[in-house]
Amino acid sequence: MDHYRLGLLGYGTVGQGVVELLARTQDECAARAGRPLAVTRIAVGDPTRPRSLPDGCAPRIDGDPLALCHDPDIDLVVELVGGVERPREWIRAALEAGKDVVTANKAVLATHGEELFTVAREHGKLLLFEASVAAAIPILQVLQQGLPAGPIDRLTGILNGTSNRILGRLEQGMSFADALAEAQADGFAESDPTLDLSGWDAGHKLALLTRLVVGTSVSLDQIRVEGIERIEPIDLAFGERHHWKLKSLAELRRTEGGVSLGVGPAWIDAESELATVHDEYNAVLLESETFGTLVLQGKGAGGLPTAGSVVADILRAARGEGSTPAVAGEPVEICDPGLDSARHYVRFRAKDRPGVLARIAGALAEEDVSIASVEQPEATDPDRVPVHLVTHPVPTITLDAALSRLGPNGILSEEPLRIRIADTNVLRVKGPTPCPA
Repeated sequence: MDHYRLGLLGYGTVGQGVVELLARTQDECAARAGRPLAVTRIAVGDPTRPRSLPDGCAPRIDGDPLALCHDPDIDLVVELVGGVERPREWIRAALEAGKDVVTANKAVLATHGEELFTVAREHGKLLLFEASVAAAIPILQVLQQGLPAGPIDRLTGILNGTSNRILGRLEQGMSFADALAEAQADGFAESDPTLDLSGWDAGHKLALLTRLVVGTSVSLDQIRVEGIERIEPIDLAFGERHHWKLKSLAELRRTEGGVSLGVGPAWIDAESELATVHDEYNAVLLESETFGTLVLQGKGAGGLPTAGSVVADILRAARGEGSTPAVAGEPVEICDPGLDSARHYVRFRAKDRPGVLARIAGALAEEDVSIASVEQPEATDPDRVPVHLVTHPVPTITLDAALSRLGPNGILSEEPLRIRIADTNVLRVKGPTPCPA
């Protein structure tokens, strides 16, 4: 039987994992695919650099991605480079050349997905991307094929394993710099971790999940995205005293007129479903009137978990299964979750001066922000006294307006840190809620 011939764009951590997994499980993969698989060509940035390959695997290695995409001896193109514009060009070229495509690139699909999905449908080809969201968790297959009928009311996910691992290390008292360096050394963070730490990696994934849950395309600028870069062990220690866990959450909530979308750090109850998701693991919590609550959990970072999902898509493509997303439906109203009222935690570092707390309270009061509690631990530096504050429910945008009143005024030594306290005891909704005006 003829081999199913694979061409890889990129041979980094995930690419190596894909080739090694295919070699190690070649008999099982051939049985599941209905024919043997072979990696016959790889395009890389520097083809002269020596690369480790499994025994018996001898692909052609060169530096011409477009030539690979047009190669008539390639059946499937697997894009594992990352980035946006170049992968967009290569994926489009491969589809137009009559090849199915598997990608783990959430950024290119979140930015140019509608264009590429359209090209795939026009040419009758598959564009599969299970590995682009939550690595080892088959969440896209579940959303597309595995759920009972009925709308999903809410999706709450830990979608970035790097951020989750770092927050766990901060909880243990490790500094942010050390936690990041450890994640990079262990292969769970890129040399440039900006997308992970800023929340935009999860934002890209949320855009793709929204496309499947709601059936409409979402522009990235419609998603409120906040990062974890300024969080410190002192914040995690405060949460522990209040029986909270800090997670970077991606949230989709269906409203009466559309959906609310956001990514950012949030305190959740220490006994809630997502609080026990540790290290580089991801989890997705789905809520629906039809099936109640469903939680999926698995490794969300690292070469092998991602490679496993890539190989699963390769096998689907070899069998002619899977599907490219249908044409996007009509746009829906996208609500800013910052308009929703919630309690918030705010950490200040203030100068030890008379009347500091009164001035903070006054600035908040001018925007009708009510304070629920205040803690001021002992400090050794009189110019950096920590002040922890919890508000009563208030829209995030209102609190931000109040905090902006505390700009350069001689009483704060740095910008305040604000973290939402989620409705975390039970992450469930009773049905669509209004979109705040």
